[in-house]
Amino acid sequence: MRHAPFQAFKRLFLPAALLASLAAPFALAVPAAAEIAVSPAVGQPLQAARTALEKKQYANALKEVERASAAPKVTAQEKWAIEQMRAAIYKAQGRFDLAANAFEAAAKLVPLSDADQGGVLETLSQLWYRAGDYEKSIQFGEKAIAAGRRSDAFRQMVAEAYYRAKKPVEAARIAQALVTEQRKAGKTPSPDLLQFLAASEFASGDSAGYIRTLRQQLLTDPSRANWQRLFDTMERTQKVPDRLDLDWARLKLAADAYENPDSYTEMAQLALVSDLPGEALSILEKGWAGGILGTGPKAPRQERMRAYAQEQRAAQLAALDERERQAIADKDAESLAKIGMARVTQGQADKGIALMQQALRGKLRQPNPVRLRLAMAQYGARQAKPAQQTLATLPADSDEARLGGLWSLLYAGKK
Repeated sequence: MRHAPFQAFKRLFLPAALLASLAAPFALAVPAAAEIAVSPAVGQPLQAARTALEKKQYANALKEVERASAAPKVTAQEKWAIEQMRAAIYKAQGRFDLAANAFEAAAKLVPLSDADQGGVLETLSQLWYRAGDYEKSIQFGEKAIAAGRRSDAFRQMVAEAYYRAKKPVEAARIAQALVTEQRKAGKTPSPDLLQFLAASEFASGDSAGYIRTLRQQLLTDPSRANWQRLFDTMERTQKVPDRLDLDWARLKLAADAYENPDSYTEMAQLALVSDLPGEALSILEKGWAGGILGTGPKAPRQERMRAYAQEQRAAQLAALDERERQAIADKDAESLAKIGMARVTQGQADKGIALMQQALRGKLRQPNPVRLRLAMAQYGARQAKPAQQTLATLPADSDEARLGGLWSLLYAGKK
């Protein structure tokens, strides 16, 4: 079953602090002059407009603004005050495009400090974002960032403007910079920021980046959905070789990523074919415990499989001591590795781990799968440090190392 990374990215991921600032009344830049002097012909209607705005009487407020604008010999500073009020009214109405135009007009009327210019650019970026004109939001946003307006919340808004303008590469660039800076500062990036970064990387076709970000998400949100996204993406990016089919299934089962009965029975069948009836029985029992197996039209077949696994498990357990004695006598590393894995899946982890370690000291045709399974057994036996040491012996570019990294991630999330 494939799992979509995000449902059309309908949800906003803007930080609460930024959303609050966008909803709040204007805190507009003050010109370099200490005070704004206005004539009564301008000041009285502007005060009336403010009163009407506070009462949410927007039509009356705009009429008063027009009355102020029609006063004779309006100065540049008075025009600035008029456009500021006009912008505040439009913003309160949710007419963000008109608010942005009025605010930009006001900003051109009086001299502003460099800091105030940066604030103007940031506000314009926010307004155009709310208006849905993401290209203009990006244009003003990049200028604001260059002018030193670099709060995390604001830059995340600019990144989202890029995403909504169908420019996910640029969105991912900003989001990744935020994640990197926050980690360097000893902070944990928020789940929303990581989810946004993952969405941007997925949309841009950056599978490696998407997988990397999903792994970061799993450290704080080891949900089934996140694990399923990671498994699906890894499978699409690079197929797991047949020799590791059961190992891949073990990871999915441990991450609780299986949702349907066939996944359990198919994995149990793989374990039986691999002469691991103890593992097959454990898989089936987990399905029963979760209410996934034992019901519906396939229940009789599932019952038969469980009975067969029980029978084979008992038969194997009775023969293991003799098989082990013979393998040790013959110095047969291949048999020792198989018997060690059988011991682990029979609930004899310590004995199984010792046998697999002994096998690795011998001559194995393919030692890497044995190392991977040994690390899995060590993690299962709560031997995290030895497991990490075992995984460190895998070639970094091997399929086994790729799966081994997921075992580390899985157990990191269980701490």
